[in-house]
Amino acid sequence: MTTSMESQQVSEHVVEPLTWPERDPAPPLPTEPLIAETVPQAVRPKPKPLLKVLMPVIMVAMVLAMVGLMILTSGQLNPMVLIFPLMMGMSVLMMFAPPEGDDTDEIRRTYLRHLGALRAKATEHAAMQRRHEWHRHPDPSTLWSMLGSRRMWERAKDDQDCLEIRFGLGVTRLDPAITVSDSGAPEDLDPVCAVSLRHTIRDVGSVQSMPVSVQLQAFRFIGLNGAGAHDLARALVLQLLYHHGPEVVGIKAIGESNWEWLKWVPHTRDLDKAAFRILLVDSVLTNGTESYIDDPKWTTIINVGAQASTALGQLAEDEGLLLHVDKRLQVTTAHGVEELGTPDAVSLELAAAFGRRMTAFRRTPTAHAAISGELLSLLGIEDVEHLTPETLWATKRTQPRTRLAVPLGLNASGQPMVLDLKESAHGGMGPHGLCIGATGSGKSELLRTLVLGLSITHSPEELNLVLVDFKGGATFLGFEQLPHTSAVITNLEEESVLVERMHDAISGEMNRRQEVLRQAGSCANVDEYNQLEGVTPMPALLIVIDEFSELLGQHPDFADLFVAVGRLGRSLHIHLLLASQRLEEGRLRGLDSHLSYRIGLKTFSASESRQVLGITDAYQLPSQPGAGFLKSDVDTVTRFQASYVSGPIVRRHRLAPTQSRVRLFAGWEEAEEDIVVETGKESLIDAVVTRAITAANKRGLSAHRIWLPPLPAEVSIGALAEDIGELRAVIGMIDRPYQQRQDPLEINFSLSGGSGHWAICGGPQTGKSTALRSIVVSMAATHSTEHIRFYVLDLSGTSLENLSRLPHVAGVAGRKDPERVRRVVDEVQGLINHPEQRHTFLIVDGWHTITQEFEELFDAFVSIAANGLAARVHLVLSTQRWSLIRPAVRDLITGRIELKLGEAMDSVIDRKAQLRVPAKPGRGLNLDKEHILIAQTSTQDVAQVSLMAKEQGWQPVPQLHVLPAQILLHELQSTTAPGIPIARGGAELSTLTWDPETSRHLLAFGSQGCGKSSLIRTIVTGLTIVGRDKARLVFFDLRRTHLDLVPADMLAAYCATSTAVHNTVKDMVTTLSARLPGPGVTAQELRDRSWWQGPDIYLVIDDYDLLPAGTLHPLREIIPHARDVGLHIVLARKAGGASRALYDPVLAEIKDQSPQVVLFDADRDEGAILGIKPSAQPPGRATMSIRGENIGVAQMARMGDES
Repeated sequence: MTTSMESQQVSEHVVEPLTWPERDPAPPLPTEPLIAETVPQAVRPKPKPLLKVLMPVIMVAMVLAMVGLMILTSGQLNPMVLIFPLMMGMSVLMMFAPPEGDDTDEIRRTYLRHLGALRAKATEHAAMQRRHEWHRHPDPSTLWSMLGSRRMWERAKDDQDCLEIRFGLGVTRLDPAITVSDSGAPEDLDPVCAVSLRHTIRDVGSVQSMPVSVQLQAFRFIGLNGAGAHDLARALVLQLLYHHGPEVVGIKAIGESNWEWLKWVPHTRDLDKAAFRILLVDSVLTNGTESYIDDPKWTTIINVGAQASTALGQLAEDEGLLLHVDKRLQVTTAHGVEELGTPDAVSLELAAAFGRRMTAFRRTPTAHAAISGELLSLLGIEDVEHLTPETLWATKRTQPRTRLAVPLGLNASGQPMVLDLKESAHGGMGPHGLCIGATGSGKSELLRTLVLGLSITHSPEELNLVLVDFKGGATFLGFEQLPHTSAVITNLEEESVLVERMHDAISGEMNRRQEVLRQAGSCANVDEYNQLEGVTPMPALLIVIDEFSELLGQHPDFADLFVAVGRLGRSLHIHLLLASQRLEEGRLRGLDSHLSYRIGLKTFSASESRQVLGITDAYQLPSQPGAGFLKSDVDTVTRFQASYVSGPIVRRHRLAPTQSRVRLFAGWEEAEEDIVVETGKESLIDAVVTRAITAANKRGLSAHRIWLPPLPAEVSIGALAEDIGELRAVIGMIDRPYQQRQDPLEINFSLSGGSGHWAICGGPQTGKSTALRSIVVSMAATHSTEHIRFYVLDLSGTSLENLSRLPHVAGVAGRKDPERVRRVVDEVQGLINHPEQRHTFLIVDGWHTITQEFEELFDAFVSIAANGLAARVHLVLSTQRWSLIRPAVRDLITGRIELKLGEAMDSVIDRKAQLRVPAKPGRGLNLDKEHILIAQTSTQDVAQVSLMAKEQGWQPVPQLHVLPAQILLHELQSTTAPGIPIARGGAELSTLTWDPETSRHLLAFGSQGCGKSSLIRTIVTGLTIVGRDKARLVFFDLRRTHLDLVPADMLAAYCATSTAVHNTVKDMVTTLSARLPGPGVTAQELRDRSWWQGPDIYLVIDDYDLLPAGTLHPLREIIPHARDVGLHIVLARKAGGASRALYDPVLAEIKDQSPQVVLFDADRDEGAILGIKPSAQPPGRATMSIRGENIGVAQMARMGDES
């Protein structure tokens, strides 16, 4: 037992109705014209030219003259005589010249060959013409053998050959006939050619054994008499029964019992449901009082055995067709009796056998005119409960007749109005169409009916749907879960990004289908591909777009996409249906030629109706939803009423019939049935969708998804993070509608195929900090602390502060801790100078803060960007605008992610694509111009990664080394650097010294209590270790802070008053002037500084600002020679006014010698002091510069006895 619907229909002999395009086409008629060439003119004799007649006479005379001349000259020839042989030669040529005029025999041979070819072509045309007509009107005696064939009941009510019946065989003229052009008067023509042409036209100008047909709709009364009347009548009836279904023709016979066999045929079952009704009156003497004569119910009355004396015979002779049937078929006309040909004949036995065999055949319920118009009835389904997983889609719609054909409602005659989406080459109306309907015209309901009908009759492996509603989404509400649905796209008017995604999705599907065809062996189309063995059949794709006019109005570039679908859809099985309330001029832009069928519901204006259908009738339609016209070709416009599918299901329950008994079959009887109508709560759409889902799940069927849901509002990093390789991490999602997928957004730091440095640009509140946090967490989740570590500069807020919980993070520095920021940069720079196996990532959130508040660090970032990758150091930063990153750094960062910018013109990826980025956090573009979504990283995600790392046994990376709040002198690490240890700091937090040999002077600036005096104490303590033989101190201490600090043997002078200072300065000038080299000093002595003996003089000044102005001016001439005379100056003053104080002549001279500078806490408004920007510092903390090079921040060491 077979389970398919198709097998059930074959066993029950159900004959499906055919549309005109679906019918088997007749053999083609000849179209090549037959043109006979013009008959040649008769050849007449022409008079000979006078010269030709006289030439022999002239030559004879010339010969005689030549002879006489020779005699007279006694044999001596004159040269002139030579002209005579020349003239004789010319005479001979004239004699042998061909006669003038045409060759009659050759002309006739040529023309007869032409007639032979014309005769052969005409004979071929006659055979084609005969095959065509015999296909349309086969021999009635052979119709019994064609029962059950595809041509059975093929003629529909509106077909042009409906009720066109063959009566016999006769002679008809050749079409196209032989065309003979006017050759002139007959007496002027060549007689042989003219007669041959006449015989040719007579022989082949007519076609023998051609069916003689009559259109019964043109004659209400037909009379048949003669010996062969009954045989011909049976032939007519068999043709009516075979060519027309019971919904088209109904037949009833009265009179003799020779027609009892008609009880077997379904055409006699229900005459009232037939579009045309034929009455057979056999051998009945009618007098005109019979009711059926004037009853309009009967389309045609055929009177068999008609007599002129009866009423029907008289009506047939006067108003219809009266035929005499014997060996020849004759018709009585006003001009007398005319012979038509040989009549057809069918015996009673053959007719009876034909009727019995036809009993097994029936039509589907949809073929009858009296159907309800409900969609299920149109599909031949009695109740929605019959749509079970076993029966739904049991019949594969692979046959050209049924594939993509679905009834939408009823036409004007009550017959199913079928919309066939196939292309015209396959007998359809498609592949693309247009539907226009005003508000309230039922356009949305029509679209739902179409989608629902196709989903009932086609499985997801045969048909996929893309349903687009530019506004709202109510049109296709409920179809989202349909297994056929590849995409339901709504609310495009509010989400412009969805419009672009739809454009990419449709374009991508076209490209995918073309690629599949190419890989399968360059198949020309989907039909050829589906016929291959071992391939998954490619389903047809129907794209329905509601409100397409507004879509094109806001996005005119879609017209190019629609044109591309229109051009390639035929071969790719992509069908397009555009629907809108109105059609504005110019909206289609070249698409009009691809829209092969048009549906016009009630329109707003007559001009819209004319633009859609070519007629204004759609404007005149009643205000009834679903009323419309279907224009399937240039000349065919069909009125219809669409079905309604959105309402609740109406079920009709038949009560159990009474018990029947077996009896003799005498004819069809309709059993009386009791029907109970019940209205349910479930709509037909919901019921069909539910059953389709069940059937699809049971068979494992689903549509190919060409539309994925748009990127969500947010996605957790925990749902995406996975190990994808070394130095690679997933941080979000990439939307790729063209490829019909959404892929992980990967960030790749490897040098093989990746980018070592990355930059993230976006406006405020676009998710830059989130992106950096996701990068750190995703990398930390997939890499151990032995492989990577992070330094984080959180300069845009505090969103990255909690990353310090990760064991991979060495340190986090915020904007409010500039010292820590500098420490991070210094430590990362140190890793470049001393590379490690572990990869280091410097995360900078808020690059603009670097350029505004940490300008001194820019060169360090340039170094990191330029040299970091070689030392496995990576830079990742975020910025609000690309222009904020100077080219020296930006050009070295190849990895870029662009979030929503404040101004799309600032985009370095794609300005047009940037305009389409939604203004939502985390949304942006990658380098391939694809839309991305950055994953969210919560505090729980950070804690989860920390817990995982602990469970894995990953040891925390070494933490950021920072300066202590205070450090004692003895706590400084030993160093090989020359000089006096004074602090810990610099990029490597090493011991910093003051080397008097390289920096002869030291200047310290700072606010009160910042640690200047402590620095003086540290330096002085270090000098005392040198010994009095190498160093003697001159101490200016007006506050007496350092009283008794210096041992007496080291102290050359201690001045606590301005007077003492003044006197000491004079003594210093005297002493140091004596050390200046004289004129007798040699070069070697200058190099060795051996022209004088004694210790270096160290002038230590605390609180320089307390000295009277100009106190040290006498030393101004000595300071430039400080190296030669052994002078060192250690000077400390307050930071306030330091910039102006540097214009002091003495300080200016010291500055010119590149002293070591220590800048403690100072007001930023003071401006740069000797190249160092002031900043707020805790006590003891200072920024140090040695010979113009900024060493960085350092913590000054203090003596252990300081409080």
